[in-house]
Amino acid sequence: DPGRHVESRITPSFVHNTVDNPFTPRQGRRLTLSLPVAGGLLGGTTSYIKPEAEAIFYFPHTRRTALGVRLNGGFVRPYGETSALPYYLRYFLGGEYQIRGVDIRSVGPTGQGNRAIGGDKFVVFNAEYYFDLFGPVRTLLFHDAGQAFAENERIDLKELRTSSGVEVRVVVPMLNVPFRLIYAWNVYRDAFQPARAFKFAVGTTF
Repeated sequence: DPGRHVESRITPSFVHNTVDNPFTPRQGRRLTLSLPVAGGLLGGTTSYIKPEAEAIFYFPHTRRTALGVRLNGGFVRPYGETSALPYYLRYFLGGEYQIRGVDIRSVGPTGQGNRAIGGDKFVVFNAEYYFDLFGPVRTLLFHDAGQAFAENERIDLKELRTSSGVEVRVVVPMLNVPFRLIYAWNVYRDAFQPARAFKFAVGTTF
């Protein structure tokens, strides 16, 4: 069946985490490196490697303010008898956990009719400046930038799509999870993406 993919995969990973709070962080760092390997001697119908790295840093500023930044990137390469990447392995960016002002899976290489076709590598940058207002309420200014690139493209930082704006987060004590209201301006965007957006999300961007 040409539409069926069977994976046999191992994912060695390394995580170093000194972040003080998962929902309202102020200081610390989290470094993550993973190297999924599928196919080859492991079997299955798809063979690939997909290394990804993420570095997150939080810097306290004043008693109520802090800065958070994230750098994230990775690539995927087929090997052995797999010559083309299945669609589900390709990178599609966007959404409230990568580039807040645009829809999920809307940033990256496109084909006819602006149909997303995905890339084989990506980079994402996020910055957040936090203001702790009172109790469980935190507001922040943010800037997101990212892009996925096709096999025949080099990583070009001038091609990053960006989103900047304001976000309010409220950690609900009963659920212990942040609820988020996001207002974004999308300055460097594709023509089919909105100039501004209002979003609701749960969790944190990073």
